[in-house]
Amino acid sequence: MLQMLLDTNLDSTQKDYARTAQASGKALITLINEVLDRAKIESGKFELEAVPFDLRSILDDVLSLFSGKSRDKGIE
Repeated sequence: MLQMLLDTNLDSTQKDYARTAQASGKALITLINEVLDRAKIESGKFELEAVPFDLRSILDDVLSLFSGKSRDKGIE
């Protein structure tokens, strides 16, 4: 849904908010998956899987999650 919103005409502030909301949703899904993985580990049913990932993209997402709070605190 947020991707559909991002595909519309938004000003830069609205795009920033939508991207942050999208990144927050992805972070929430990741957190839920980590909780489920922990349950699998504790039950002895966890299997590791090697998957490629884009570190730069992940770091950009983390940066956008914290940029609002740092801006509010006057941190650049």
